[in-house]
Amino acid sequence: MRRLSLPKPPDPDLPAFKSNPHAYSRAMYDWARQVKQLTEQAHNITASPCGQQIQVSSFTTNTALSGTATGTDLTNFVCSLVAALQDKGILSPTITIGNTQ
Repeated sequence: MRRLSLPKPPDPDLPAFKSNPHAYSRAMYDWARQVKQLTEQAHNITASPCGQQIQVSSFTTNTALSGTATGTDLTNFVCSLVAALQDKGILSPTITIGNTQ
């Protein structure tokens, strides 16, 4: 997970803002705009699917493995995992990824 670092809001007790509420409002607007932009950028990075095309087909859904799993069990498990990740939008079944925002 990527850490999002947001700037500190303007301090209303600074001398420049104590005597000038309009300057404080302007500083708050600039701060809110920066926070909105950083939040949207972080969301777009997090919400976009992986760019690698991965496709699975013709498998039997298998969501549990045991110590005695066969190669076929493992193959079906991995295909089920890929399909679940595609359903959640984490993996892309196509190479072309557009902006979904």
